[in-house]
Amino acid sequence: MYLDRTYKPRRRRSFGWLWWLVVIGFFGYYLYVRQPDWLVQQPLQPTPTPTRSAVSWLAEAELHLARGEFPLAIQSYQQIARLEPDNADPWVAQGQLYLMDRRLSQATELARRAVEVDPEDVDALALYARVLDWNGDYETAINFAFDALDLQPDHAATLAVLGEIYSSVGNWSRSQEYLDQALTVDPENILAIRNQAILYELQGDYSLAVDQFNRALAIDPDRFDLYIERARQYRALDEWDLAIESYKAAVEVMETPVTLDALGWGLYLSNDTLQALRELRKAVELDPEYGPAVTHLGMAYYARRNYEEAAPTLEKGIALLDENEVRIEYLYSLGLAHIYKVPRECDKAVVWLQKALEIHAESLPALEGMRICTQG
Repeated sequence: MYLDRTYKPRRRRSFGWLWWLVVIGFFGYYLYVRQPDWLVQQPLQPTPTPTRSAVSWLAEAELHLARGEFPLAIQSYQQIARLEPDNADPWVAQGQLYLMDRRLSQATELARRAVEVDPEDVDALALYARVLDWNGDYETAINFAFDALDLQPDHAATLAVLGEIYSSVGNWSRSQEYLDQALTVDPENILAIRNQAILYELQGDYSLAVDQFNRALAIDPDRFDLYIERARQYRALDEWDLAIESYKAAVEVMETPVTLDALGWGLYLSNDTLQALRELRKAVELDPEYGPAVTHLGMAYYARRNYEEAAPTLEKGIALLDENEVRIEYLYSLGLAHIYKVPRECDKAVVWLQKALEIHAESLPALEGMRICTQG
């Protein structure tokens, strides 16, 4: 039988590829209908911003301090306190700045918070003792100061605070002992030098006080509070030009309601009531609720015989002051302003004149005001 090797039988057609098309089509339809998350294009997410560290905020705070930008420094310390809730340091730093700015209530709260955060932090205890001294709570102040001293006997700030407390209660020899110890530990401790100046002031040696303030300012020329306190010594020495220069130096370092008020009040006391009015207006514009500036502005209005402005301004200012800040001259000046303004308001005047007489029953201005209102 003859075989043809070139002959190839016809292969049977395979329909397997068709099944693959069906499977692929079904899978494509499924994806189209369901649209799983991995298939849908996701929106681009922003790159996460790294959280700033406490060290970064501390560096920024120190930079602001070096520039005299104290409000910005406080904001940086607030961030540190948020990031490190168990760290007393940022609370202490804020409290010290508020105390420099004579914001005693805020400084007291911050110092109290620092002690709550860390009851054995020496800086916190020393600051709390100091604000308690400023509040007149001398017994509690000295207890906290000795707590700090027990923890660290050679802590210059604690020794300086003890010197300050003892000077407040009139124990000058004990005050000097602690200040000497503080300056032995740290001859350039500004708090100790400042408190030495205050001790000299209390003893009536204003020239030595000026020398100590100059010494402190040579170490840190950005301490606006020291310029204000130095000006007070010049006033006691009747060197008004130097006093005003010192007040102006404080404003140059940092223009705040406190520094402007100090300058304005210094000008008022030097009988430059017109310039005083300008500076005190600036202070009140910066902080309409700063009691000393508002009250002093009212006194300046009174001195300029603008009784219509003096009366409401003094009334607002006195309401903003702490009880221990209210002076008798504010009270009788407000009463007299109600008398001299047009129209006269003796009903309101008598209230304030009586308050003045409660402090000093023989106050001549208050008695004169009562006489005017009584006689009609």
